[in-house]
Amino acid sequence: MNRRSVFVIGVILIVIATGSGILLLVSPPANTRTRPEFNIGGLLVNDFTYVLQYDSFGGREAAVTALITTPYDLLIIDLFFDSSSMWTAGEIATMKRGADEGSRKILLCYMSIGEAEDYRPYWNDEWDADEDGVPDEGAPSWLDIEDPDWPGNYKVRYWDPGWQAIIYGNASSYLDQIISRGFDGVYLDIVDAYEYYEDRGVDDADQRMVDFVAGLSSYAKSARPGFLIVPQNGENLARRIPDYLNHVDGIGREDIYTVDNEVQDSVEVNATLSDFALFLDVGKFVLDIEYPDDISLLADCYHHAAEWGFLCYVGPRALDRIQVNPGFEPD
Repeated sequence: MNRRSVFVIGVILIVIATGSGILLLVSPPANTRTRPEFNIGGLLVNDFTYVLQYDSFGGREAAVTALITTPYDLLIIDLFFDSSSMWTAGEIATMKRGADEGSRKILLCYMSIGEAEDYRPYWNDEWDADEDGVPDEGAPSWLDIEDPDWPGNYKVRYWDPGWQAIIYGNASSYLDQIISRGFDGVYLDIVDAYEYYEDRGVDDADQRMVDFVAGLSSYAKSARPGFLIVPQNGENLARRIPDYLNHVDGIGREDIYTVDNEVQDSVEVNATLSDFALFLDVGKFVLDIEYPDDISLLADCYHHAAEWGFLCYVGPRALDRIQVNPGFEPD
């Protein structure tokens, strides 16, 4: 995240001592629940999990069973069980039904819209045949350099019609595959790619991202009324361009309070909380994903999130298992 100035008007700052440091927070809104609950897709949801890799589950059938039987209300999963095979519509329907009568789940499908991934079916190895992280001659005009922090992930000029056609708008597009398999919604990653392009002189990069999400949202909701659009990160778009809130149903955010086993910078926390207040004010849900394994920090994450009315999940950053934390079990 970029450092941003604190935008806090008419709120009280409180200091909370944790086992690993001091976390300065703006005071939570009044009348918050001990365990927040949102009506998401017609289901009352008060917990969720996030798992994108399934190698440790012991095979496809075991992974399906685990996703069916977990008591979490909302699941964020990948479209693919492995690099070559998608979940079937039947598997998705079974996961959504859950293990018992009345145990319906909401399934959101992860999809990156701000970077291209070289392990997805749309990728062509000739785009970077020498694997130097720089697109080769003949690569699409929308393809940019490899993300140095995430090998195999390439920046994209997300406003380019060629990239957007890969993401949505035709039977073979990524979003259409998600819709056809029966997911309840989509979980959009790398929405904050606009920050990368702003730093490189694209003055309206934020508006271009909002336009992209708005077009995608309109298309998806026309194809499947009630389909959920949930971006991850990039919450500052709601303050910059308020119309953004009209095109999303909620938002997810990693590392609000911690960065692994370190307390998050208080300036970052306050800026994030101020932005999320805009989502809560118009009835949008907020999903907080944290990655500490320090027990005291883990508990702090759940408590702080509940104070603010966020749903919280603490798990492994590899997103390779369903974690249940003692004292904060899904009900």
